[in-house]
Amino acid sequence: MNKKLNTISLSGLMIGPILGSGIVLLPPIAIHMLGDNAIIAWIITMVMGAIFAYIFTKMSILTSSNEGVNLIVGEKLGHNFSELSSNYLTAAVCFGPVAVLYTASGFVCDIIPGANNYKIFVVFVLLLLNVFILMMGITAMGKVTLILSSLTGFILIISSIFNILDQSSITFPNALPQVTTLGSTLLLLFWAIIGWEVIGNYVEDVINPEKTLMRAMKISLFAVISIYMLTTFALQNSMNGQVITKETDINVSLILVPLFGEGSYIIMGIIAAGLCFATLIMILGAVTRQMAARAEKGALPAFLRKNEGERSPKRALILLTTFHCLLIFLIYNDFITVEWTVQIANTFFICNSLLGLVASLKCVNSILLKLLVTLLILVLIVLLAFSPFVGWLLLILVTIMSIGKNLGHIINRFQREK
Repeated sequence: MNKKLNTISLSGLMIGPILGSGIVLLPPIAIHMLGDNAIIAWIITMVMGAIFAYIFTKMSILTSSNEGVNLIVGEKLGHNFSELSSNYLTAAVCFGPVAVLYTASGFVCDIIPGANNYKIFVVFVLLLLNVFILMMGITAMGKVTLILSSLTGFILIISSIFNILDQSSITFPNALPQVTTLGSTLLLLFWAIIGWEVIGNYVEDVINPEKTLMRAMKISLFAVISIYMLTTFALQNSMNGQVITKETDINVSLILVPLFGEGSYIIMGIIAAGLCFATLIMILGAVTRQMAARAEKGALPAFLRKNEGERSPKRALILLTTFHCLLIFLIYNDFITVEWTVQIANTFFICNSLLGLVASLKCVNSILLKLLVTLLILVLIVLLAFSPFVGWLLLILVTIMSIGKNLGHIINRFQREK
């Protein structure tokens, strides 16, 4: 295979999607909950993010297939858990991208006057554009996400620094926040570190994976931490010490005002839509590659395999896109809601991450790392407890189907040996 991703292009593929819409949504939420102490929650979150990134990158290096971390899960916990992890990720990506599409379309419609009347049309245009880029192959994906990530990072960092320098005085935390409020905030901010677990699904497309993955992770981690920390610090200082209530309007666009003036909201809308789009490219690209790799092994129907000469696994992409179109139709006709798709996707994403973290306990020797990974596992279990009833039903269904399929293989093999 002609590998196309080097350190820079892989970094671009990682930074934008990991920031995602979280860079727009999460800093205001943290400030609403903690005020000037929000930066403390972000420091803790970024420390956990660094551990999360390191663990999943190390596990990704151990595999040589686009099945990714799920292979290591199988090696450490057993084959059944590998299939279970793969199916959890696939199920999550059946639902999650639809919510991202609607989020991105919301930002686009806010920029274009009257576009909210045609939101469904914008959703489908974004979906088709995403499919087009994915079918162009890994090179196009890397270039698009690199451009989006670079522009976003540059604008947010420069705007944050300019905003901080523009303040008459800088406010720092003067006390520790209440433990209960800090805990609730950390549960929400945990979503800022999700995304590192799919890096391994690109390993076949990476030049010299052992070195490139770790280098790209370090660059991406530095960029993500810098952007989140500077953005949050600049935003909480933009409030000028005012008393913050639930009704207080806090928008990341505020940090762009000193530099871009009235155009700040338009620029922020473009940034947010671009980051959502980058997330779609990375997640769908990762899962379609995983599906094709599993089809090669016989774990999925053979028609999902990537044909020789194809730039990307087109059949897997078409299958997922068809399902996304069905969900969009159901949302448009009010049979389901966007929030419903988010809840279902989150349930499966959490379970997939849980299996990866449990397996990683057998991959690291450091007692400190084991303790920190255990802490992350506990946080995810708490998050999972908030999953909706329908999410639990689908989770149980996918689990039973995954285990049932593998049990069938075991029984057949036992009968043949007998």
